[in-house]
Amino acid sequence: MRGLLLAVLALAIGVPAWAQPAERLPWFAVDLHGAWVGLPTAEGWVPPLSATTPLPGRGWGVTSGATVYPLRLGIATLGLGVAIATGRGTSSPLTTTSGTTTNPTTVPTTTIVTTRITSVLPQLSANFGHRLGWSYLSLGLGRSRVTSSSEAFGTSVAHAVPVAWNPALNFGGGARWFMKPHLGAGFDVRFTKLSSRGASDVLPSAKRTQMVTLSVGISIQ
Repeated sequence: MRGLLLAVLALAIGVPAWAQPAERLPWFAVDLHGAWVGLPTAEGWVPPLSATTPLPGRGWGVTSGATVYPLRLGIATLGLGVAIATGRGTSSPLTTTSGTTTNPTTVPTTTIVTTRITSVLPQLSANFGHRLGWSYLSLGLGRSRVTSSSEAFGTSVAHAVPVAWNPALNFGGGARWFMKPHLGAGFDVRFTKLSSRGASDVLPSAKRTQMVTLSVGISIQ
């Protein structure tokens, strides 16, 4: 993941070399991406489970967002935007083999964990490039809602962590390219940090944790 962030940084530095200063960025851009979403697995974000229980660390989802570009500062253009990301993952139950050597049977022996996350992520960005292609670095402070539940395989007994919105710092970067005047493609690498949380009458304590979301899709300007 550090390598991915370094690649984004290299792209952000490299784009200005071929940028055309006269072609300012558009006034706005809208993104719709498919995403491989990072899910929390730290204590407090998922139900109490044994150490051998598999947890979903990633899941498929979508991200959407919009950014406006009101001001140019030298080689960079200031961007103000917000993104919404959502994803869901389910663990696969472990299996063990029982029976005789000649007639083994495989049965599930654990619980299934399902985790969902929805994040609202405001972002302040520095953008480098021109109207038909630019890269960016961005950060912001938003909020994330995590829902996680576990269910013993083959039963109706379920345990869930109470739902609540939590502060979430996000930072990362990406790029957009436009093959047509208004339609293009883009990608984003986004790190999201959930703050630690103290126990309350409703919520359990939770450790600070970090997730990474990778997304790619279409951009419109």
